[in-house]
Amino acid sequence: MAANDGGSFVDDAWSGDWGEDRGRILRRYMQLLADAGSPLVDAGAAVVHQVQAQLLGVVDAVHARLFGEDNGDITARGSELSESIGRTRATARIHPAQSLRAASMIFEAALPTIAAQLRAAGAAAPELTAGLALNDEILQRMSLAARAYVDYLLEKSQNSYRDERRRLSRELHDVAAPAVAIGLQNLELFDVYVDKDPDRAADKIDAARQALTDALATIRNLATQSRESVAANGLSEAIRRYLDTLSPDIKTDLVARGDLGTLALGYAEEVFLIVREAVRNAVDHGVASRVSVKISMRPGELRARVVDDGAGFDVTRTLAEEAHVGIDSMYERADLLGADLKVSSRPGSGTNVSLTVSLPTDRLATASTPGAR
Repeated sequence: MAANDGGSFVDDAWSGDWGEDRGRILRRYMQLLADAGSPLVDAGAAVVHQVQAQLLGVVDAVHARLFGEDNGDITARGSELSESIGRTRATARIHPAQSLRAASMIFEAALPTIAAQLRAAGAAAPELTAGLALNDEILQRMSLAARAYVDYLLEKSQNSYRDERRRLSRELHDVAAPAVAIGLQNLELFDVYVDKDPDRAADKIDAARQALTDALATIRNLATQSRESVAANGLSEAIRRYLDTLSPDIKTDLVARGDLGTLALGYAEEVFLIVREAVRNAVDHGVASRVSVKISMRPGELRARVVDDGAGFDVTRTLAEEAHVGIDSMYERADLLGADLKVSSRPGSGTNVSLTVSLPTDRLATASTPGAR
């Protein structure tokens, strides 16, 4: 690669007039992205490199096709690059809308130059020919990137469901099962002491009763969590039912505004799981004494907010140190919705989780979540 004064690169394999033209196209393209404030130019060296490589791959493939050159290697590399772009942008949480904007700028950057080349070669309708060729190449590459983007998010979503099942299993194994074992042990000790030490035997019965009561409470709580259904109860009612499973020492309140009953079920389920995870984190990790949930919906948008008075944490440092299944799952679900999720917190100042979901009107389904209120 040879660096140029535009801060990008040009493949040394290309020389002559086309090598110069593609360098100008690349510089123009990067300038268009910067002028538009595209997050792609500030997403790190790896993303910027992919942006540049994709632009050059598109114009090289179009040039090769229009001027009868071999483009087999270009096509193969383009497929691999596009799939990598899809995964990278999903990982970096760059919304597909940014990829669409970037793709539209390829036309603005490349069309005049390629059309001029065709005109100089005597081609009829050079702008139309160049435009159709660019459109075909961009669509092929974007379809591959979009599939890789969705596949990555679906895989992460499945991992979240698997982690949830593991959490339920751990609760049963680590909390409920030992409580049952303690209860049984105390019942056995009751048999030992019932004749020779009635008072001690009575203590063992009390201990067994308490242990089995604790185990039953854990099992009931897990059963309630696992069967909460947005489809059956509606979004706000499902959240309310979950809040009711928390300790009575924790003060909770839920405010729901708007016609949540028109929210498509797929959206409602994911929003519920995000809110539930935010509440669970507040209780389990933040040791909150108060949790507030607010949900509002209007045409084209849903907003959800979970605020607690717990211990709080340094968000940047905590997320950089290690993987966090709970927070990661919230971000992954938000990505699936194309939503904006923000987690803000400071040690000693509680945590604020806000979710904003764009809702195109064609994704609203009347009465898709019965019982919402």
